[in-house]
Amino acid sequence: MFSNAKKIKLKLLKDIPNPEYNEIYISPRVRFNNTYDKFLLGINLKNQSLFDQKFLYSVTPTYSTGTGKLTGSGAVSYSFLPAESIIRSLTFGVSGSYFHYDYDLAYRKTSISSSISFRKNPRSTVSRSIGISYNYFERDLSPEMIVNNDYSKYNLWSIGYGYSDSQMIHEKSFSLSAQGMEDFNKITAEGFYRWEFAPKQKLSLRLFAGYFLRNDTRNNLFNYGISRVSNYSFSYTLLGESASSGLLSQQFILADGGFKSFLPGSVNQWITSANVDSSVWKIFHVYADAGVYKNKDLPAKFIWDTGVKVRIIPDFLEVYFPIQSSLGFEPSFKDYGKRIRYTLILNLGSIINAARRGWY
Repeated sequence: MFSNAKKIKLKLLKDIPNPEYNEIYISPRVRFNNTYDKFLLGINLKNQSLFDQKFLYSVTPTYSTGTGKLTGSGAVSYSFLPAESIIRSLTFGVSGSYFHYDYDLAYRKTSISSSISFRKNPRSTVSRSIGISYNYFERDLSPEMIVNNDYSKYNLWSIGYGYSDSQMIHEKSFSLSAQGMEDFNKITAEGFYRWEFAPKQKLSLRLFAGYFLRNDTRNNLFNYGISRVSNYSFSYTLLGESASSGLLSQQFILADGGFKSFLPGSVNQWITSANVDSSVWKIFHVYADAGVYKNKDLPAKFIWDTGVKVRIIPDFLEVYFPIQSSLGFEPSFKDYGKRIRYTLILNLGSIINAARRGWY
């Protein structure tokens, strides 16, 4: 019965596929997930080679040193690759993950997705894609969260369009998405432009707008963030997912409003914002953010902030020092140290690649 079955061959490095074998690429994985899972120790098994393939899978079982439990993620996808069409690929996929978002509190995420990538001229730097996904989440809840009737299970539908132009001098991108579940529907748009006005000197502009078409949620879990994103879809890597104070809560993710100063609250109706960042000298940048937001039954409010960014390791370790904002002259505040923000990406492979390209 299995006389024609291909033999399995384990390999450590990506290679040109050998049609006589079912090749599985295997590699160890060690990464810091967050303060709850701490270091994840595991192994990745996948079949992706150097060539485009229709069927792909990737499985990464891991051991959480912070909880002593097995965690991990996995994904399977199949792509149609039409030879003569405006569509480069049509991909269907299923994925799942299990990690922790607080002490002794785990989450489980299951996703079904489909995406279309449009064909482009080989010399073009422009990429376009459309995607749709369904996500199901289960969260363990603390006794306090249960009393407050927090969400333990929820479904999210998302559909979006993405455009990017990766020119060296004038890099730009745009995305438009809609998301919904039984308690809300919202639409979000984001544009980004980066200009390299001198060698390794860049000016970037980000525009963001978000609007709730309907919002009947029980709490602020699904609100737009002003200075700190709500990671209800578990799409961002936050070191302290549930931290509300201390160093872990000062981590910054450029999403939603994108404000670096700790401006209080979140948004349950609509928000618009602009984020500007410019090189000044070597590792020093200046930044400014401005926006208007409105919550239900309250008047619209204008907010802004300015400050200095120090790129210690560009795109991986950057520190934001707020100067002047809607709150006042922030260096004069007694708790100024708690207002300093940082970005920290603990991905060793990406850091090595960036070092090879040159930090600055």
